[in-house]
Amino acid sequence: MKKMERLKNPLFLPTLGFQIFFWFFLITIGIFVFFPQLWLINTAFKKPGDIFRINFFTNPTLENFRNVMTSSKFLVFLKNSLFVSIVSSIFATIISTLAGYSFSKYRYRGRKSMMNVILVSQAFPSGILLISIYLMMKYFGLLDNHLSIILSYITFTLPIGTWTIKSYFDQLPNSLIESAKVDGAGTLTTIFRIIMPLAIPGIVSVLIVGFIWSWNDLLFSLTFITKEDLRTLGPGLQYAFMGEFHNDWGGLLAASLSFTVPITVMFIFLQRYFISGLTSGAVKG
Repeated sequence: MKKMERLKNPLFLPTLGFQIFFWFFLITIGIFVFFPQLWLINTAFKKPGDIFRINFFTNPTLENFRNVMTSSKFLVFLKNSLFVSIVSSIFATIISTLAGYSFSKYRYRGRKSMMNVILVSQAFPSGILLISIYLMMKYFGLLDNHLSIILSYITFTLPIGTWTIKSYFDQLPNSLIESAKVDGAGTLTTIFRIIMPLAIPGIVSVLIVGFIWSWNDLLFSLTFITKEDLRTLGPGLQYAFMGEFHNDWGGLLAASLSFTVPITVMFIFLQRYFISGLTSGAVKG
């Protein structure tokens, strides 16, 4: 019946002009999104003499990847990035979870004001806050220390992480907490053994966001870290493959392509939690 109504109603039948308009812009947006990725992959497999030639996957070579993977510098940068990203994302997730639980399940003076302050903090560009954060790190002697960028990444992950998990906790009934209290469970037992297992999608989504933020950062790691053995992948690749008189574009793009592998693998295995956490948090806030 509904199908027949749609066929009779001209509003349900898109015109030829609309279809052309839709597909034109869909293809155009797709080109702008995927063509740079295709160009990156193509250049990563090119020989040095073919870098500036417009050809696609002719005479591909693994030389660039071989040079990157056998480079001791790249392995050091990779180790530093993994350490910083894992530590910062884990601590940001833990703090966001506890803060989100507090805002969702407790009522106390100043609660709404604190929530608004956390939300407004997202409105400030990270480049503006870089100056004040740099002065703080310099005052406490944390420059050229991984702790400086770890604290910075946690700071910028907390607002979105707290609000995401709070929205997820809002959907969990308070009767669960009351039942746990009746059974004699304490606050920490209730949080870690009853509530958190039910909020795993929201927690995993914050963990992914925190990891991606720290993994892709260039500005803070480039500013706070100047020692070569402490650099992460972003600034490390910039200094290793780009020079004053020569740029190794093939090596740089091969390293950049390898750079995306951990993020891609992590998202493939955790995407169902990530999507579920974001959509659940969007239903009720």
